[in-house]
Amino acid sequence: MMDREVTIDWSENAWAGETVILSGDIGGTNANLAFVMKGDEGFRILLEVSASSLDIDAIGPLVVRGLEELNVRYPDLCPELGCISGAGPVNGNCCSMSNLPWGVDGDALTREFGFPIRAINDFEAISFGVPLLDLDDPDQVTVMPHTNGNRPEPEGDTRLIVGAGTGLGVSIMLGDSEAARSVPSEGGHASFSSFDRETQEILDQLRKEVGWVVENEDLLSGKGIVALLRYYMESHGSQIDETLEEILNASASDQPRLVSRYASNHPVCRGVIRLFVKIYGRVSADFASIVLPKGGLFLAGGIVGKNEEFFLDGNQFIRFFEQNECVQVRNILKDIPVYIIRNYNISLLGAANAGWAAR
Repeated sequence: MMDREVTIDWSENAWAGETVILSGDIGGTNANLAFVMKGDEGFRILLEVSASSLDIDAIGPLVVRGLEELNVRYPDLCPELGCISGAGPVNGNCCSMSNLPWGVDGDALTREFGFPIRAINDFEAISFGVPLLDLDDPDQVTVMPHTNGNRPEPEGDTRLIVGAGTGLGVSIMLGDSEAARSVPSEGGHASFSSFDRETQEILDQLRKEVGWVVENEDLLSGKGIVALLRYYMESHGSQIDETLEEILNASASDQPRLVSRYASNHPVCRGVIRLFVKIYGRVSADFASIVLPKGGLFLAGGIVGKNEEFFLDGNQFIRFFEQNECVQVRNILKDIPVYIIRNYNISLLGAANAGWAAR
């Protein structure tokens, strides 16, 4: 592995801890590892080691590089355990990456490095990071006001996490901090239900494309933004200008990013993102009506982060989140705290927390 392929980042805010944990966040684009200190004050990243996922063919060499860096500065420190999350399904202690030819084999890594290493799904890592968030720190979360202006305080320890990215992740967190327990789900693959004329038209269009069952993930994901762009342009008779031509000529994986980039100043892109946010609000409300997450609804994922202004503008998300035929349910939804996660270390810290909880 060449030096130019690896980024080394030492934290200036680390403090001494009792345990060193190797944590990882492996996606289709970036492979990020961290050595996390666990002490009485919680979890704190000491060292990050990152590389392009496409530049490596296994995670082991990146772990070796991180251990070498750690040994130079802190020769007495050695990880006692590890937990590495990957963007893909987990079977046993092995994560098969959805967009890479290699995966994360926790048992093989344990044998190679001599300390227990667990492999988990990337959304499980985010879920375990949620109890570690400081809800009073605007650098970690954005608190979304409800339509009445209220910002409810969290009650209890039931939290719901919904995150749109490459796919749509949904999970429930029970318990607090080190006692937290993640309840996984496949809510992204639940059937999508229309709720107005516009979403019925979208549902009809997608049903022709994907079959008779349209899933939430077919709309709330990167590919969902592409589908909404097709619908919006067709239903509004949009003329293809220079911006839209650039988007349409881009790869399917780049189109969502470009729609987000131009949403602030291009009417079609803005309309697509506002439609996306509207649907996000309703689908999140469906899950919240089942779970009743008085501890908070947490919106995760890169799409939310890139388009935060549209989630807040005109209460677009909250207006559709609060809608329900039943008055009692409407009142319940209005009492649920809603947060946008802004701490981009949440996956690394969450993986460390998951590893610590499973020790």
